[in-house]
Amino acid sequence: MNKFPGVGVFSRFDLETLIDLGRIKPLPGFNKEHIQPASIDLTVSNGEAYQIDRLMRPCVRREKVRDMLHGLGARKIGIGSRLEPGCNYLVKATVDVDFPPGLYGYTNAKSTSGRTFLFSRILVDTIGAYDTVDDRTNALTGEVWLSLQPLVFPIVLSDKECYAQLRVFDGDTRIKSAEEIDRFFHLNPDIVLRSDGSRFTQEELAFSRGRDGSMLCTLFAKAGNLIGFRARNPGRALDLSLRGMDPRPYFEPVYAEPDPCNGGGGSVTVEPGWFYLFSTNEMVHVPEHICFELKMLDPRLDIFFSHFAGFFDPGFLGVPTLEVATIIPTTLRHGQEVACFVPEYMRSKTVPYLGNYQKQAGTKLPKQFKMPDEWEKAMLG
Repeated sequence: MNKFPGVGVFSRFDLETLIDLGRIKPLPGFNKEHIQPASIDLTVSNGEAYQIDRLMRPCVRREKVRDMLHGLGARKIGIGSRLEPGCNYLVKATVDVDFPPGLYGYTNAKSTSGRTFLFSRILVDTIGAYDTVDDRTNALTGEVWLSLQPLVFPIVLSDKECYAQLRVFDGDTRIKSAEEIDRFFHLNPDIVLRSDGSRFTQEELAFSRGRDGSMLCTLFAKAGNLIGFRARNPGRALDLSLRGMDPRPYFEPVYAEPDPCNGGGGSVTVEPGWFYLFSTNEMVHVPEHICFELKMLDPRLDIFFSHFAGFFDPGFLGVPTLEVATIIPTTLRHGQEVACFVPEYMRSKTVPYLGNYQKQAGTKLPKQFKMPDEWEKAMLG
C-alpha cells in the first residue's frame, strides 16, 4: 500500500521544487540548510529588524505589513541587538511567498525558540491571522515577517539562528475522528511508546485517543524526581549561537512533590509569571509518512499552555519536552493529559529528522546548554 497520498504536507523535495518554481522566494540570509524534512526554517533577512511599540496583525483588506511599520512605532535595530523581555520586535523573514490558489501554509516556532521562551510568530501581507500563510481560494503574493517577543530572559538577535518554520500544504490530510485515530494506531503501533521504548498494551493505549482524531500524552511528575526546569532571568542576554553553556544562571531544577490524593503518584504546582520545561511519560516515534503538530489542550482538561513551539518532523524519536505556563496557580498531576498532537500525512517521501533533539530522554534543555552531571543523574534516575 502506498503510504503517501500525493497531497498533504510538502516534503523537503517538494519544498525545493517550490523554490525552483519561485512559489517560495528565498531572500538574503536564506540557505539550503534551512530546508528541513517537512518545513523551511526562517531567520532574519538582510539584517532588517525593528523594535515596535505595539504588535497588530493586518485586518484591513489587502493591508501589507511593511505599510504598518509607521503605525507600529517601528525603530530600526541591528543584528547583535539585545531583545528585552516585555518588548516587541518585528524582523523581515528570509522568504516571501507567491502561492497559487490551492497552496497554503502555516508556521510554528522552532523548538529552541520555544525552550528559550522566545515567543515567535509570523505575519504575512493581507493575512489577518498569526502563523498563517493561507488564502487558498485565491492567490497569495506577499512578504513574510517574524514577530519576536522574549518572555523570560534577554536574547541576542542573530541572523544565524532560525526562529520559526514554514510548512506548506496542498490538501488537508489531518486525522479528524476517533475512528480514524483508532485505525491509525492499528497501522502504526509504535508511534506512542513507554519512555524506555517498550510498547504499551492496547488497553493502556486507550488514554491517547482523542475523539477529534488527536493524540494525547501525559505528564511525567513522579514524586521526588527531577522532572524539569523553571526559567529565570539572570540579567544578561542569551546568545543563541553559543553551545555548551552552564544552564544554572538561566534555569533552576524542579522536583515533583507527593500527590496529596494519590500516595503512589506525584504533582507539581506551576505559578503565574513563571515558565517551565517538563516532559511527557511517553516516547513518540514519528514514522516517515507522518508529521505531528501540537495544538492547544482542551480547556476543559485544564487552563495552561503546554507548548510554545509545536511540530515534530518525520523520523523524530524521543520524549517530548513541553514549555508550560499558566495564568492561574495550577497543580498538575503525574499521568495527567498535558499535550495534544495532531497527526497529518506527508504528500511524498522525505529525509528523516536528525536534529538537536533526536532521541532526547526526559526534559531536554535548549541546545545552547550542557546539562550538569548532577541534573543528568537526577533526571535519568
